[in-house]
Amino acid sequence: MKNKIIYFTPIVFALLVSISCHNQDWILYRASSDYFPLRNGDWWKYETQNITKLVEVQGDTFVNNQPCIHLFNAYEDEYWTDDNGNMRKLNLRTVNYGGTDYVLENEWLLQYKLPFVLGSLWSDVFTDTVVILGDSYRLKHNIIRKVVQIEDLNIPAGTFFQAYKIEYNETFTFNDSIENYSGFEWFAPGVGLIKKVINNSETILTDYSVK
Repeated sequence: MKNKIIYFTPIVFALLVSISCHNQDWILYRASSDYFPLRNGDWWKYETQNITKLVEVQGDTFVNNQPCIHLFNAYEDEYWTDDNGNMRKLNLRTVNYGGTDYVLENEWLLQYKLPFVLGSLWSDVFTDTVVILGDSYRLKHNIIRKVVQIEDLNIPAGTFFQAYKIEYNETFTFNDSIENYSGFEWFAPGVGLIKKVINNSETILTDYSVK
């Protein structure tokens, strides 16, 4: 069998080099970008079914002896920690029986693992048995996310390049009661969450200010 020799014209060679450099530029761009900015004063405005929601960073604080970042999410308190790129959110759930609130869950669960890498998957789970008025209740909270795609999006807040698309699955089981949430989220470099579709409900970023 004869060896085949492939010749590239100067134009083709220059094109291949240009494509390679362009791809390398995008890789460096994504690697150096912050996909979860949480600086004091940052804010994002979202719209879901013609309802506007504002998310604002309030600053650093402590919750359960844990240093964390305080947010107002639609005027409700929300708390996050960043442990070397492991973004954890305080999940607080209560149930009311006889006019008294009982805590079911008060745990920091892993939500995102940074930096985002195409194909990466992470999960976290919390299980417990809670006794309320003499009765035992089993609960389980499970979170699974996977980075499935990199794409450009054009939404009301602007055009965003190299956004990571993340597949999202979350379940919360309380005895025989089950809550299921599934869909996708998109995170843009330097901005954060710009779109999500959970259980066919779409949330879109309409305005934002990040430092």
